Amino acid sequence: MLSTRIGSVLLVTAFSVAALALAAGTADAAKKGGSSKRDAMISQCIAKAQAEAPIIVPGESGNRRVEIYKSCMVSAGMRP
Repeated sequence: MLSTRIGSVLLVTAFSVAALALAAGTADAAKKGGSSKRDAMISQCIAKAQAEAPIIVPGESGNRRVEIYKSCMVSAGMRP
């Protein structure tokens, strides 16, 4: 009877550990997928800002590039 209880406790523990490991793996995969999407959007927004304000004039075009980049990221639903 004691060995049955110990076996049951070990089985429940094993299932709990497996469930936690699966959840952690799924969360890591979601973070990586979101990161690559964000990286791609950052690259697109930087390219857009450079194309629309190609020459940097101190105090003028630099701010324009920042505004273009920010609006691009916000319109994509991401934090700049």
